[in-house]
Amino acid sequence: MAERYEPAKGFPETPVKLPANASKAEYGSDVIADLLGSMDFEHVFLLPGSSFRGLHDSLVNHTRNAKPEMILCPTEFAVISAAHGYAKATGKPALAIIHDLVGLMLGCMSVFNAWCDQVPLVILGGSGPLDPNQRRIIDWTHSANSQADLVKKFTKWTAEPPTLQSTLDSIVRGYRVAGTAPFGPVYISVDQSVQEDLIPAGIVMPDIKNVMYAPPAPLAADAAAIEQAVDWLLAAKHPLIVAGRIGYNPATTAPLTELVELTGAAYLDDRNVACMATDHSQNLSGDGEIAKNADLILAIDCVDTDNTVGKPRAGKRSIDMSVNTMFPSNWSNYGGPLPAIDLQIPCAPLSGIAQLVAALRARLGGKVPADIATRRTALKERHDALRKKQREGWKDRANNVPIERARLTDSLYEAVKDKDWVITVRNNRGLDEGVFRLNGAGHYLGGDGGGGVGYAPGAAVGAALAYRAKKRLCVALMGDGEFTIGSAAIWTAAHYRIPFLLVITNNTSWGNDEHHQVRVAKERKRPPENAWIGQRMIEPDIDFAALAKSYGAWSEGPVTDPNAMVAVFKRAIAAVEAGQVAVVDVRVQL
Repeated sequence: MAERYEPAKGFPETPVKLPANASKAEYGSDVIADLLGSMDFEHVFLLPGSSFRGLHDSLVNHTRNAKPEMILCPTEFAVISAAHGYAKATGKPALAIIHDLVGLMLGCMSVFNAWCDQVPLVILGGSGPLDPNQRRIIDWTHSANSQADLVKKFTKWTAEPPTLQSTLDSIVRGYRVAGTAPFGPVYISVDQSVQEDLIPAGIVMPDIKNVMYAPPAPLAADAAAIEQAVDWLLAAKHPLIVAGRIGYNPATTAPLTELVELTGAAYLDDRNVACMATDHSQNLSGDGEIAKNADLILAIDCVDTDNTVGKPRAGKRSIDMSVNTMFPSNWSNYGGPLPAIDLQIPCAPLSGIAQLVAALRARLGGKVPADIATRRTALKERHDALRKKQREGWKDRANNVPIERARLTDSLYEAVKDKDWVITVRNNRGLDEGVFRLNGAGHYLGGDGGGGVGYAPGAAVGAALAYRAKKRLCVALMGDGEFTIGSAAIWTAAHYRIPFLLVITNNTSWGNDEHHQVRVAKERKRPPENAWIGQRMIEPDIDFAALAKSYGAWSEGPVTDPNAMVAVFKRAIAAVEAGQVAVVDVRVQL
């Protein structure tokens, strides 16, 4: 029977019985741990695996579980999702370590999400041993000739280095690749023998502070293209600006708002992002008609530019400002078809916005042309009418049971509006703009990227960890299906004292697909009353409050009374402010 050592009580998880002075590196994994400690990684998300047992030991007993500090997650897809959320919240690459072949298989979906979302991750995977003579029986099953083949199609770069020196060099290169736009995940196998062998002679530790290892400066736009864009923006009668992925960067809102105001353009957030304050008078997010009459559409860092700009038509121009052309794939169709673009401006989006604003300022000289002033006034009237409809259009259903989603949104906003809040994840159908007012970029971190279900719980944990020191109130909204798949991530939050509020919008169904079944049935003239079969998770209903409590969370629910929600949310927020993760299960309309 294996020896079992009981952990020391208390928090954080601090190794014991180590010498007072720093230990000297002896093994390959010690050097790897030293390198990671010199890099910009405060935490490492992981699920233990024997394939990186050497590195695990070094992170604990050599670098003492400090910079990076281990964050234990319950599944590999939670490991990657937590790193994904953490990277978006911090704006810098995050570090994850997963087990060899089988661990990578389980984490593949989350790697795909991060790739689609263009989020910088450095993922290390234990592997090997490369030398067959050193393999145990299980190592033959859990190793492959090219482990990275599993994720090569949806990573920016992979490496399977055979030596300690090449492993160190690959980690540094991977950090640079991940952090260079267009951002994305990289995967590096770390051979078990490289980790566990003594340090060979002649190892050169990369100096991570050397400028040669840093990602390059953001790519600027071509000056002539900027002037062309300014010409078109000022000549347009009905310009429309749509912004996308940059929504999780707080630096976006101010320059984007100025660009919208200088041009007198209507503004829309791309799908599942929020880049500008929803109460801004030119923000028409939620208006399904505004794009139809636009004679110029400027798409900034949008995921599917073809969907954003629409099909070509007479009298319409389109501009794409992004690095999408540098992020092609010959495997996935992610990003949509080739868009009909009149002016392509490849650049880092924030750099391009700054250049546009500077050029517009110079061109306008501080004056507001009459046509722009008139357009602003008309857009404000349209904005006000839209937001009023969004705020009040559901009031006749306010007391419905199950609870109307807009009523949930309204109650949640009432509970958090005076706090320093951030929405870390949300449902695609959640948070109508006129009901839950977002203050701009950095207040909502966007979706999963690739549509891989199960992202939300892990991502919420990672993002809340990033915001913990800032004491921001982190709020996550997710469906019952999403929570069911990834609920064990709540244990990670409870264990590491990562406080946030998680609201389950529980319709007891795989609701998106039930809507699809209703649509198909109606198109085929078949009974839509059967759409629930194979969709509903009932009889028995899952007791999410009890499940959350078992993971160590504060919880309440199911909440079925719409008039009780504000009070429930306030109790949950009090628990969060006391340092707990709080889970509230709310029964909502399908």
